[in-house]
Amino acid sequence: MNNKEMDLIFDQINNLKKPTLKSEENHIENSSDNLHEVLNEVSAEIQRVLDENDLTQEDLCRITKMSQSNISKIQNGRVVPKIETLQKIASATHNRLVICFENLEGDE
Repeated sequence: MNNKEMDLIFDQINNLKKPTLKSEENHIENSSDNLHEVLNEVSAEIQRVLDENDLTQEDLCRITKMSQSNISKIQNGRVVPKIETLQKIASATHNRLVICFENLEGDE
């Protein structure tokens, strides 16, 4: 075997993907589930604020100068909104944006 063939074999070995461990797969799934949960909570909060202020999605578009498409995507959990976007919605509806971390210790 010549050097060129050896180099080719080493290149192939170096390009192999490391197998994913089951615990890593679970972590990725949990992260995705957690993000989905957060997006659902954001959507519910926006809807609550709209309901409390007797506003429609169209009203929110006009007040925030955001597109209806973008607001719809946020409310349907299809995009992860920037904090600045959430702040804009909060300000437009006379609310304060509050972000908190809850301790998960002991929760399974």
